[in-house]
Amino acid sequence: MMRPLRRGVSTLILAFLVATVILSIFTYLVLSMARATQTTITGLRSVIEYSYKANPYSLILNETMGAKALRNLGGSDLIIDKVVVRNRAEGSLQILTPAEAGCPSNVVKAGSELQCIPPYYDYDFVAVINTEGVVINIYRPMIRARVINTTTVRLIAITFDVVSPTDLVEQFDVPPNLVAKPYTNNPSVLGMRSGGQLLLLPPGQESELYNESIYTEPGQPLPFGVAIVGYDPSWVLENRSGIRTPTRFSLLLAGPKSQGIGFRAGNRRISLAENGWRVLINNFTGYIKIWRGDQVIACSSTNQQDCSGVSLPAVGFWYYGIDSGLNLKIEFNGVAGYVANFMRMSSSQSPTRETSYYPYIYVGDVDGNGVNDIVLVTEDVYYGGRDKINDLWPGERGAPNDYSDYSTQPLVLRLLQIGEALGNEDGSIDGSEYSGVLLFMNILFHDNSYPDVNQLEDIDRTDWVLRVVLLDDKGNEYIVREYRYQEICNYHKTYVTDFGRDNYFVKLSQTVYVSIPGAGRYWIAVVLQDPYQSGNTNDADLTVGVEIIGAIPFYR
Repeated sequence: MMRPLRRGVSTLILAFLVATVILSIFTYLVLSMARATQTTITGLRSVIEYSYKANPYSLILNETMGAKALRNLGGSDLIIDKVVVRNRAEGSLQILTPAEAGCPSNVVKAGSELQCIPPYYDYDFVAVINTEGVVINIYRPMIRARVINTTTVRLIAITFDVVSPTDLVEQFDVPPNLVAKPYTNNPSVLGMRSGGQLLLLPPGQESELYNESIYTEPGQPLPFGVAIVGYDPSWVLENRSGIRTPTRFSLLLAGPKSQGIGFRAGNRRISLAENGWRVLINNFTGYIKIWRGDQVIACSSTNQQDCSGVSLPAVGFWYYGIDSGLNLKIEFNGVAGYVANFMRMSSSQSPTRETSYYPYIYVGDVDGNGVNDIVLVTEDVYYGGRDKINDLWPGERGAPNDYSDYSTQPLVLRLLQIGEALGNEDGSIDGSEYSGVLLFMNILFHDNSYPDVNQLEDIDRTDWVLRVVLLDDKGNEYIVREYRYQEICNYHKTYVTDFGRDNYFVKLSQTVYVSIPGAGRYWIAVVLQDPYQSGNTNDADLTVGVEIIGAIPFYR
C-alpha cells in the first residue's frame, strides 16, 4: 500500500517495466524487429505522428559484438555534441565526444543509424547531448509477450493555454491567492518572501499600463540583471489554431536599484531607480535588441527588417547583464497590451507580509518550438557563492541590497486536462478504470550559485525544486518523481559569455510513469518551488520551468 509522501519500491519497478513496454511497442511498429504475441493496439498511428512532432529525436540502441548502433527514429537529423556513458566497472558516468565514444561521425540522420565502436567494451551508452544542449535518452528495445491487456493507446496533449499567471487558477486548480496580483492592499496574497524587500504592485497609474506605446529612452538601453524574452502566450495559442497575426512578444525584466534608469510610456517616464524592480510586458509588438557594450548582439522583432545584420535572436534567457564582464542592456520600442511595474517594498506594505507567485511566473514560448513554457524565476540580479549571498547587490551608500526570494509554499499545478479528456469534469482520474498514466515533459533549470564546480559546497542542503505527484480525493499526496537541486544543477551553466555558441542550460526530456493505486479519484500534478532562503550558503535563486508534452493513460 502506498504511503503519502513516499515513493514505493513497487512504483519504481512498475514505472520501469511499463516504460520499457511502451518503448518496445514503438520499436516493434517502426522497425519491425520482432513479432510479439497478438496484442491489438489501436490509435498508435496518431501517437507516432505526435511523437515525431513533439520529439524530433528518438534514439534506439542495438548492440552486437561490442559495436553500438544508434538508430534515430525521430523526424530530424541529430547532431551530437557529447555522449553520456556509464563505465560498467566503476559505475561512474562520463561525458565523451563522439570521437572518444568510437563514433565515426557526430550526425545521425533521421531514419538512419550511426555505428560506434567504443575503445573500451565496458561502456554503456546512456544518453547524448545535442548541439542545442538537449539531453536525449537512449533506449534499448525489448519485446515481451502478454504484458499489456489494453486495446487502446491514447495520447492526451497537455498544454499551458494561459496568458497570465492568474489563468492557472482555472486551468490547473491553483489556489487564487498564490497567483493573484500582489497589490499592497490585497489581504490574502501568499506564496513568496524575500531576503530583503517584497515585490509588490502598488495600485495606481504608474504600476500598470494597458495598450501603451513603450520604449527605452533614445541612446539609453536599459541595464538589467535578468531578462526573459519569448513569444507571447496568446500569440502562440493563435498561431497553433491557424490564426496568423503579427508576431508578439512577452518580456520579464529584473534589476537592482540604480539611479537614473527607466523607460518611456507614451509621454511619461517610468522610473526604475527605487530599490529593486521587475517589469512584465505582455502582448508586445515592436523590436527588442540586446546590447553588449556598444554593439547589438541579438534582436527579435515583429518586423524582421529591424534586425537586419543581426543573426542572434533576442528570444531566450539573459542573465547578469549588469556584470562588468558582460555589460548587457536591453532596448525595446513598440506597443504593449499590458505592462506591470513591480517594486521592492517593505513587507509591512503587505497585509500577509508575503507576496504571490505572480511576479515570478513567466508564461510564453522561450525556445520557439510553438509550445508555451511555464517558468518560475526567482533570480533577479547577480550570482553568488559559498562565501557570498546570492542575488546580493552593493548599495549606493555601502549597504548591500538583498534580492533573494524563496517559496513559503509550493505551487501545485494539477493536470486537469488528463481527467477532463477521460470524461471527468473535475479533472480526476478514475482509479477503478485506469492503472497508470505515462507522462511526457521537458524540464529546464538554472541557478545563481557560481562557480559551478563549487555549487554543491554553496548549496549543500538537499531539497527539491520540481516534483511530479499523485493526489487522491482524501487529501493525500504521493511523490512519484522529484528533481532535487543536487541532481538537476548539473544540467546548466550559471555564467555564459559566448552567446550563440554556449547555452545556459539543457532542456531535459523526461518520461514519468504514474501508477494509480486502486479505486478512487486521483489527480496528477507538477509542483514547483524555490526552497532556499537568504544566507551565505543554501541561498540559491533559480529558474525552473516545465513544458508538458502529453500523457498516455492505461486501462486496468
